[in-house]
Amino acid sequence: MRDSIAIIDLGSNSIRMNIFGVNEHGGYSIYEQASEMVRLSERLGSDLYLKEEPILRTIHALNYFQKLIEVNAVKKVYALATAAVRMAKNQSVFLERVKVETGFEFTVLTGDQEAYYDYLGVVNSMELKEALIVDIGGGSTELIWMKDRELVKAVSLPIGSVTLSEKFNDIKPRKKRIEMAEKHIKSIYKQIDWLREIKGSPIIGLGGVIRTLGKVDRAKNGYPIENLHNYRLHEKEVEVICEQIFYSDQKEIEKISGISKRRADIIAIGLLPFKCLFELIDAPKIRISGNGLRDGYFYDKYFASIGKPSIVEDVLLQSKENIMRRFDVNRKHANHVKDLTLKLFDALSQTFDFEPGDRKILSTAAVLHDIGMHIEYYDHHIHGYYLIMNGRLEGLTNAERISVAFLVGNHRASGIKNQVSDYFGIVSKSELQRLWKLAVLLMLCEQFDRAENGAVVDIKVDVTKDDIQIGLASNDTLDLEIASARQFTDRFEKIYQKRIQIYKI
Repeated sequence: MRDSIAIIDLGSNSIRMNIFGVNEHGGYSIYEQASEMVRLSERLGSDLYLKEEPILRTIHALNYFQKLIEVNAVKKVYALATAAVRMAKNQSVFLERVKVETGFEFTVLTGDQEAYYDYLGVVNSMELKEALIVDIGGGSTELIWMKDRELVKAVSLPIGSVTLSEKFNDIKPRKKRIEMAEKHIKSIYKQIDWLREIKGSPIIGLGGVIRTLGKVDRAKNGYPIENLHNYRLHEKEVEVICEQIFYSDQKEIEKISGISKRRADIIAIGLLPFKCLFELIDAPKIRISGNGLRDGYFYDKYFASIGKPSIVEDVLLQSKENIMRRFDVNRKHANHVKDLTLKLFDALSQTFDFEPGDRKILSTAAVLHDIGMHIEYYDHHIHGYYLIMNGRLEGLTNAERISVAFLVGNHRASGIKNQVSDYFGIVSKSELQRLWKLAVLLMLCEQFDRAENGAVVDIKVDVTKDDIQIGLASNDTLDLEIASARQFTDRFEKIYQKRIQIYKI
């Protein structure tokens, strides 16, 4: 590992740490993570003084983090504090005590800074031009208006899951408590003029409270993917879950699949800032982001260190490039296979019907088809399938990511057989038939670069009534490439219902 960076986010409800690794090729990823619910803002009250018990919990968690940092030989540590410390009147005393007892020196972020790093975490990992980004923490809620992938407006509001719960905790009965909290939140939103300008925009949600929405919905429908990044809920699904939570008592809430017992006491009021906002702007759906402040802070530091802008131009391209660097892919071979595959695809698309997104899926699979070689050569197509299914390939929907994984897993003769069956709720059996049409193109074109030396410089395709003729242009003999490709001709002919001829021009 060339470099390792720990980023700690001390919030009002929990404290979290990501340890990022950067390898010798510049590929980056999270390789360690820790989270502790410390509720630092507990009983912060109107006097705005951090209390001894939550301080002790925080120091205990930080000492645990310090051990992880030592074990992982982390070279750089960035410790960031948000709402609870930002509001506290005993902020300086607390920070000095933390420094003495744990060794960490915290930077207290302003609300604008917190919103900006949230935005960076989202814009660099999700392919969406316009949205309202919402981060509900324990002590504050950040709202960020993103338009054309640029941050237009941002505000940090003093309403969070913990602070709201404590503010309205003494109001009985529960229904009245929720009504009063909702009225309070709406009065705050009413003061933000620009919210009226984004009616109908989708919401991108961050934070544990909003992730809980996704976990509950995932449990309801048996969604087979664990990673919630880019998980989507539409209006009706949001309404059903919110109604279930708001009309259940705490014991009933604790029984709802997807809700942690540690969060059950604050989840109802904690969801109110989102619910009120969802209704106010008439959002059609919400997308959940697994990326947030820590990721945004990493992007800002890392991209600056290599002389790049902090906002990537193309999320999918950046993600593909990073994966190839992480897994030390033969980039020359990968890009050449991609170019050949797309030439073949474009030529055939004049005759055969492909879906609009097929070119993107095929292009992505082509450059990543060999990432499983990082583990070992044998069954590297299966290793590649699992790396894509369980990793972070950003800029795609989950259905697109499954499609890419399917192509990678089937670029060799043995294939992945029935391993995609777990995901038939996302990608149907009929769609798999369409993907086979793409997979066989990748199979052929990888063989066209069998020696990985770029011998085939161009492809000429002629489609007649009965056959498809593929001419390969080269200054070299292509006996190896043509012989290797012919092992897939039977499969190609079965799928495309035409004979295939492969020859050197």
